[in-house]
Amino acid sequence: MNYDMKQSGERIRQLRIQSGCTQEELAKEMNIDRSLLSHVEAGKRGCSVDLFVRLSQYFNVSLDLLILGKDQPMQDQKRLKTDISKLIDRLEEFKRKL
Repeated sequence: MNYDMKQSGERIRQLRIQSGCTQEELAKEMNIDRSLLSHVEAGKRGCSVDLFVRLSQYFNVSLDLLILGKDQPMQDQKRLKTDISKLIDRLEEFKRKL
């Protein structure tokens, strides 16, 4: 999976809309010009690492989601469920052997 500036910008736009704020409000919160945010959302400009970090904190999402479009916490939850299932299987086998 590669970084796609246009798709990343669209994700940022969607998150902004879902949060109910305008470009002007978000730009002010991020301490950037509204025109920069507009270009980022349109996929014409990329974000600095610092801006990505601030956006991920503001929207409470992972950097993976903002940059690559994949939600790391969901993968972690799937891995955790698998690990728990394996542990339960081992415990049941141990119980049978007692």
